Amino acid sequence: MSSDQTIRIPFPDGLVETGIAVAVADGQEIVVLKHDDGYRAVDRWCPHEEGDLGEGMMYGKNIKCPVHGYIFDLMKGQCINQFTMSIAVYEVKVDGDDLLLRRLSETKGREW
Repeated sequence: MSSDQTIRIPFPDGLVETGIAVAVADGQEIVVLKHDDGYRAVDRWCPHEEGDLGEGMMYGKNIKCPVHGYIFDLMKGQCINQFTMSIAVYEVKVDGDDLLLRRLSETKGREW
């Protein structure tokens, strides 16, 4: 995904009901999560041993990997119990029946 790229995906099935869904964005598997009054998205696979974050559990503003319990901050992507790991985090905007995704680090200080 390039630095200025916005990815459009269809609103994932089951996201409203379960608060979590897996989608494919620009050929990459992404987990979309209900977060506060909106949504956030992260890479699907944990960098430790590729645990499926699509099966992870939400803890406040964090997601916990179901394999070894690594917990990632949904604002910055930083692992809070192993500081050498992080995941990509995407800002999500609802646009009709679609979602628009951009990497959080690429949107800092920018308007939609």
